[in-house]
Amino acid sequence: MDFLEKVRSAAADHKMTEKGDAVVAALSGGADSVSLLYALKELSGELGITVSACHINHHLRGEESDSDMRFCEELCGRLGIPLTVREAEVGSMQLKHESLEECARRVRYDFFAEVSAGKKLATAHTANDSAETVLLNLMRGTGLKGLCGIPPVRGNIIRPLIYCTRDEVEEYCRSRRLSWVTDKTNLCDDYTRNKVRHIILPEMLKINGSLFSTAARMQKNLREDSEFLEGMAAQALEEFRMPGGYSAAALAALPKPIRSRAIKLIFSAGGIEPSALRISTAADILAAGKGKFNPCRGKFFVVRRGVAFVEEAEQHYRKHEGK
Repeated sequence: MDFLEKVRSAAADHKMTEKGDAVVAALSGGADSVSLLYALKELSGELGITVSACHINHHLRGEESDSDMRFCEELCGRLGIPLTVREAEVGSMQLKHESLEECARRVRYDFFAEVSAGKKLATAHTANDSAETVLLNLMRGTGLKGLCGIPPVRGNIIRPLIYCTRDEVEEYCRSRRLSWVTDKTNLCDDYTRNKVRHIILPEMLKINGSLFSTAARMQKNLREDSEFLEGMAAQALEEFRMPGGYSAAALAALPKPIRSRAIKLIFSAGGIEPSALRISTAADILAAGKGKFNPCRGKFFVVRRGVAFVEEAEQHYRKHEGK
């Protein structure tokens, strides 16, 4: 199956687009995003979509960042594809306790959400990226969802290259005589993902040359399991709903895999970022039948009179004065 056929298959298998959709391609200038943009343009008539692009200049790599921006502008000009560019001084936009990488991702996806409102946003994640994500999550001690890799579709975000390997991406670019830029930070093994990319995955490929296809099959199977369990959790919440929240006793009696996902849904709906520790603490309170804890500022998970719910409350801290 060639590159374009894999893009067609991914789009069809996961119902990524419908005729009449407007698709915005996230364009960095690298080989992955260049191949994505060109493939969408080639398939636009067949798929019945209109294609535009967006690029964000984080201003983190000096002249190299500006050069990448100019490359994207020139590429889209040659292809006749509308391009929206955003320049952001990410170095001055960090929030408290936020790494520079986390800040750049937040700013990037805020921009993506803005420019793709009412449209589809296509990102250039490949089979390599998904396999790397699985390995990174495994090393961090992940749950089931972390082994599912990068989802082909999430909300309005689509990943048409998810069946394609990075080698296939570069071969496609060469076959179309497309140039691309290289982010030099991707060549440095100081970053954990780059160590996985440059050291661990090549060794795994020596053992199993079909690693990406077998990993994709595993991710698909695990994704189906994860979606089933999440569906069971959502159904349980509907059944256990009561005035002001959910039946704490019924939630406590659920099997752990479903209970954990139900708590996660309650957290997400209440504006609490789920974590393994927070979910475990909430499960302990459910088992006790009463109690509350404060997972984040202004939010409490509460079990009171048999009802579990998220409560918003202003927090007051007593000032300790020295004697």
